[in-house]
Amino acid sequence: MSSTLLSDAIAFHDDLLQQGDLARRTHELLQRTAREKGITYGGRGLNHVLRPFFVTPEQHQEIRRGAHAVCQTLEELAARAARDPAFLASLAPQGWEEMLLPVDGLRPDPAVVGRLDGFLGPDGVIRFIEYNPDPGGPINSHHLGQAFDVAPVMEAFGRRYEVTRPATAPNLLRSLGALQAKGGRSGLPTLAVFGPASPDDADEEVAYQQYLEAHGVRQRIVTSEDDWTYAGGVLRVGDFPVDVVTYISSVGFGGFVVGCGPDHPVTRALTDGAARFLNGLFRAVILRTKALFAVMSRMADEGALDAERGALLKRHLPWTRLVREEHTSRDGASVDLVPWIAEHREHLVLKPVNEFGGSGVTLGWQTDADTWKATLQRALEEAWVVQERVPMQPQAFPVFDGSGVRHQSLNSDMNPFLWENGRQEGFFVRQSASSMLNLAQGGSLTTLAVVRAR
Repeated sequence: MSSTLLSDAIAFHDDLLQQGDLARRTHELLQRTAREKGITYGGRGLNHVLRPFFVTPEQHQEIRRGAHAVCQTLEELAARAARDPAFLASLAPQGWEEMLLPVDGLRPDPAVVGRLDGFLGPDGVIRFIEYNPDPGGPINSHHLGQAFDVAPVMEAFGRRYEVTRPATAPNLLRSLGALQAKGGRSGLPTLAVFGPASPDDADEEVAYQQYLEAHGVRQRIVTSEDDWTYAGGVLRVGDFPVDVVTYISSVGFGGFVVGCGPDHPVTRALTDGAARFLNGLFRAVILRTKALFAVMSRMADEGALDAERGALLKRHLPWTRLVREEHTSRDGASVDLVPWIAEHREHLVLKPVNEFGGSGVTLGWQTDADTWKATLQRALEEAWVVQERVPMQPQAFPVFDGSGVRHQSLNSDMNPFLWENGRQEGFFVRQSASSMLNLAQGGSLTTLAVVRAR
């Protein structure tokens, strides 16, 4: 589908909203679903637009190819970090990686779910800026997508355009089944979750629990490190047998790392392979670091990958480097990195390597020279990356204001989910009037739909 046809589809959809009470009924359905399904963040509703983010089939396929190539490279680098102490040290580790490595770092369990975060630029190309190895979003995206599927405006829209919405939550069940099969067991695993949830995580955690339980995944929330036993090759919480261990939030993860030493039942069960950690314990810690994007960017620039994958990474990754005193390549030329960063803030982002949720991210084009200089000094003293600015393309989305439809200019990101063996399906799409789209900083959600003319 050409960009002209995509523009026509958007115009047709938004024109439909002016007919009768389609806008009001669509708005009411979406808001009712958000309340009933818990599509909220800290009690705040997460959807207010009346249109999905539309992409063409060609865009969809290119995004999937790019995401798979990036995911494949990340997995190879995580495996290298487990085998190569010098490489691990180059990633600015936080200190607990060596403790986690013998637990499951050398066992290649399939990932259950991950997410690449990126933006579609004005040229229609997606560029991925980071990877989340334990992402939120698949359940909220699923419920919101289902509501759009039956929205009155989409019913009318579907008479002229064929609409496909890539699935999210059903893939979670498929990937959990694949993890269970890897351990020689059938069906879906039982799940023990280190808690408690933080206030910001609580809403989606309820949605997670309800969805998984409705589909046969039995769970227990655990808030004490003393509730576990491991005997006869079975990990238990009380009398509940546990196949897979995970955590709700950074609070839960911290409780695991601090409270479960090498002799703890959970650690022994994970080390023996009697239970699995969702998405891998060592793997998730390694893949969270933004330093890997600096590694991949340098590999693509230096021709360290095969031609096809190197081309995909150069197309879909922004130029990224660890902040340090060095000369490096930029657009084929050698630059003195730190002075160059200081002089080009309008085109750059500085990010802490190991933070998440947008914490510490400094956008050069929204920062004065003095603040940029101070942040750059901090980046030199700590572990940060510098990344090329990925231009966003604001788009006018229809919203219902109680009396009628108006359009609001919103930035959107596009974040593909990746499942077992790097399989890509489904998206998490955040929106905001500002350049920071994280839900913790006020972002909202829509769904993604692939459209083609009938």
